[in-house]
Amino acid sequence: MATARPLRLKREEAKRVDSAQAKQAAFVKVWVDTSVSHLDGTYDYLVPERLTNSVHPGIRIGVPFAGRDVEALVLERTDKSEITNLKFISSVISEEVVATPTLINLVSLIAKRWICNPYDLIKSAIPARVASVDKALAIEGRSSKVQDLVKKAQGEVTYLHLAPHEDPLKRLSEFAVKAQVKGSVLIIVPEDRELELLKAELPDALILTSSLSRTQRYANYLTAITSSNQIIIGTRSAIFLTPPDLTTLIIYRENSQSHYEPRHPGWNVRDVALLRQSEEELNLYFVGYSPSLEMARAIESGSVKFLSKKARLQVSTFPQGNSELLPERIFSPIRRALKSGSVLFLVPKKGYASALMCKKCRNLATCSCGGKLSRSSQSSSPACVHCSNDFSNWKCKWCNEDKLVLLGRGAIRHAEEIGRAFPGFQVINSDADTPVKEITGKNSLVISTQGMAPICEGGYAAVVLLEGGSFFSYSDLRGQERSREAFFEAAGQVKIGGSVLVAIDTSHPISAALASWNPAHMYKRELADLELLDLPPFTRSLTIDLVTREASAVADGFKKALLDSRIPASTKILGPSIRGGDKARIILTASLNDFLQLTQFVSEFVKHRAIAKKEAIQVRIGPYSLS
Repeated sequence: MATARPLRLKREEAKRVDSAQAKQAAFVKVWVDTSVSHLDGTYDYLVPERLTNSVHPGIRIGVPFAGRDVEALVLERTDKSEITNLKFISSVISEEVVATPTLINLVSLIAKRWICNPYDLIKSAIPARVASVDKALAIEGRSSKVQDLVKKAQGEVTYLHLAPHEDPLKRLSEFAVKAQVKGSVLIIVPEDRELELLKAELPDALILTSSLSRTQRYANYLTAITSSNQIIIGTRSAIFLTPPDLTTLIIYRENSQSHYEPRHPGWNVRDVALLRQSEEELNLYFVGYSPSLEMARAIESGSVKFLSKKARLQVSTFPQGNSELLPERIFSPIRRALKSGSVLFLVPKKGYASALMCKKCRNLATCSCGGKLSRSSQSSSPACVHCSNDFSNWKCKWCNEDKLVLLGRGAIRHAEEIGRAFPGFQVINSDADTPVKEITGKNSLVISTQGMAPICEGGYAAVVLLEGGSFFSYSDLRGQERSREAFFEAAGQVKIGGSVLVAIDTSHPISAALASWNPAHMYKRELADLELLDLPPFTRSLTIDLVTREASAVADGFKKALLDSRIPASTKILGPSIRGGDKARIILTASLNDFLQLTQFVSEFVKHRAIAKKEAIQVRIGPYSLS
């Protein structure tokens, strides 16, 4: 006979019920992490007497919201509220001040511009709390009160154009050290690879990047917002840092796609930096080889200073007549250069072959999912670029042929062919998958994709820019901008007296731009074309991604709103276009003066959909690319 198990009493803790409110400043205004886009306002709560000494503006607290306890950020503490029957704060998550008044004001402005819940920005701006760090600070007895100091910056906006024949990060570090005399300096770089190189130049700098451990990131964040006269290096989210004496803000390569937040709401570093400069009167510097279209327009209008050293490069062009890898006349200057140093080859794509074609019927080889097949090396089997399915026994679905033709040379294939063309020299391949930091030793052939060229002490004897037609043939609006920067960045690594060899038509303006070291030769043409088409940066844009079945109805709704004058007359409605799968995209553009009115209308539209519990849509303000 089985014995009965003894009963166990379940322990349950009763929730604390506060009844006594604080005797002074008993009310707080907070932002609440509601996780709902349309509940994005401020909320009032009561401060219980038991927590009165712990609640300050800028700290994180727990509050009851919709039947559950959620995180909130204290904005201010006051003596009165216009709302009755308020609930009490449930807890103080941390007494450390994590949001300065400057940050609170900045988040408020960005939330309006990018029509989002402030907590969507707070999650990017403030690292997650780590209790052990708070405990260590409490033991040290450091004050948690953070105040902004009076800044003495002049409020200038300048674009520093990097010169050829110099190490860009070394020049950037020297500039930052000089600027530190006036106050703290914040440097934002697009990639961790560049951050590591800059850290080597500035070993005492404070680092803030997502690659740090949670503990180190949180500790560094608290140090950054409480310490003075420091140099801070960070990636994208570090743009929200508010050191008390910040006077100089430096953005490196502002046109990089890595400066655009991929998650909702899709803010970007350049626009946030410009917003900060106008509010805080910082000295703002953009540093790079070639400006973005937005920056180019600001330079042309005179709102941004353009500082550049005069320089001339030896540039030669070599047209490609029959899609050959190396034009015939380019061999001699490359051989001459190899006698005095390494030669850099810039190529447009990584991998081996970016596309494959049936040799018999000339149809592209594709997977059942719709993705193209590619090869990562000469011996590898064809594989799908989307789902990575392997096709070791591939046969054409149209003619049943099993022979393939390689299309779209990648960096690995370039390395093989260039190595055969110049035997006896070491071939080094550097791309995002296999990066090489530095070239040392004997003269080499260096094959690199954009932004991945290794450092060569003294510079390269020659820089060869291959497949210029491929670089400048991308269909999206940023294609010319990316290729322009890629060519300037690579050409800038040539040594004094070295030559730049460009495989492109002789009439292309990039040759004159490189020879005179002036990107305006290129971007002025681009701006003129975009102004005629009424496209960004002469207008502002937003995209709406939604399910295909609703796209036509939503687009018609915007067209009716335009006819009814509920949105600005300058609004253009493009689409819907199919994005793949069950998604479609609608593009809206409006003049710079009317764009705020358009975003307010779209914000109300999104809120009404959320209240009606319709399927969520994704809105991106000023996306990197419209395509």
